[in-house]
Amino acid sequence: MNALKKAYRVFSTAEKYFLFVIFFFATVMVVVNVLGRKLFGFSFNWLEELNRYILVVCTFIGSAIATSDRLHPRMDMVVGMLKGKAKLVLELIAAVVLTIFLAVMTYYAFGQLGKMLKISAMTATLHVPVYVFFAFIPIGFCGMTLRSLIHTILMVADFRSSGKADADVTRSKEGAEK
Repeated sequence: MNALKKAYRVFSTAEKYFLFVIFFFATVMVVVNVLGRKLFGFSFNWLEELNRYILVVCTFIGSAIATSDRLHPRMDMVVGMLKGKAKLVLELIAAVVLTIFLAVMTYYAFGQLGKMLKISAMTATLHVPVYVFFAFIPIGFCGMTLRSLIHTILMVADFRSSGKADADVTRSKEGAEK
């Protein structure tokens, strides 16, 4: 399980750096476009379109990151009122339901991507196939599904070994003990 946790953390770090780089690039492009508009009286239409698609990419990659840190909104009022094994069982059921839901969404996202491939539409100013940017929707859902599945597996493993279902893969063993 430690190898799974380490791989998970490495992937999460790479994903966060990718998101930072692409978001930084989008910010620079917006500044360049604004300066071009204000100083030279023209703007790059393709930059505006690229920024819209970058926001789609950032949304779905960011959603996968939020899943890893368990930052998605969830209803945990009932779980908060429970204690002991009942709480652990309900948390495990919620994790399984979330994983199944995300797997179904991944399936449908790939279906939509298939339709985009058949249509072979091009973006207006970039002249890039639309499916290139829409591919990040199923990629993001895959990331969310894998993270939720890994979290569920680690939750079960922790429960079996210690009787607690604290599958926090964002911390190392040393960090968890402090």
